[in-house]
Amino acid sequence: MARLILCLLCVSPLYAQLRTALPDPYYPQLPQGELRLNFYYDRTGRWVKFSDWIPFKQHKYEPRFLEDFYHLYGLKHSYNVPEVKESIYWLTQSLTHRFRHPRHALCSIKNEAEYHKYRNLMFMHINMLIMRMYLRLGSLYDKRQLYFHDLDFADDLEISFLIAATYYKEARPYWRAAQRYAKVASEYTFHLDLPGLESEMHLIQVGKTDYDRIIHLHEERLKQKQLMTRTFLDREGRPRPVKTAIQRDLEKMYDESFKPDPLGPPVLDPEWKEEPLFPDPVK
Repeated sequence: MARLILCLLCVSPLYAQLRTALPDPYYPQLPQGELRLNFYYDRTGRWVKFSDWIPFKQHKYEPRFLEDFYHLYGLKHSYNVPEVKESIYWLTQSLTHRFRHPRHALCSIKNEAEYHKYRNLMFMHINMLIMRMYLRLGSLYDKRQLYFHDLDFADDLEISFLIAATYYKEARPYWRAAQRYAKVASEYTFHLDLPGLESEMHLIQVGKTDYDRIIHLHEERLKQKQLMTRTFLDREGRPRPVKTAIQRDLEKMYDESFKPDPLGPPVLDPEWKEEPLFPDPVK
């Protein structure tokens, strides 16, 4: 301990002398000039652009092959329309690009027959994924059950159901393509190290996976809801009076003379026409 104290006493005068010998501008070094975050300042006094110092394309991933775009596909448990459309984009892009070299395939490839089956399995699986993505899109614009109070938004539901019908119809060609590729891949008796795709191919071939029936069921249920919505709007008129009133109020809100209605006791909406929800049974 005593030796450490002696060393500090010897060094402190030298440090003080060194500090006083340095020019005044170095202590303190006050920041001067303009702070530019997108530029890097070097000691030569020149401003160097940040992109020249570290290029923007560093660590940038550029997909080139079918498997690369397939790896970009992903969907969260809770998703919305843009996320589903993004998944469809990556999957459709994968169908337009060539495969990797067999050495870099998703499983071990030993001969040309295995490589041919591998490609058909991948085409089958990607078409199945795109078909399911379109069904998901249709479900986002569809309703599982149409209740009486949903008809308050019958104008919007009529358009939404038309969009859902379009997506359900768009899913059919991809299901046909998946069936076609599954049939070609099933002609090979050996199995690849892709058990999920092998099981999917087998279920399609034996008929346990039948999306013709599922898509048809979605479309028939949607037609019934469209009929109910169309019948209601034909009776009430397009657009409904409540929609016209809402639009008129929204337009007046931007007018300086707009005054909100005073608060009062709740009243029944005139659209209901004061009719009972459940009419009396026929006597």
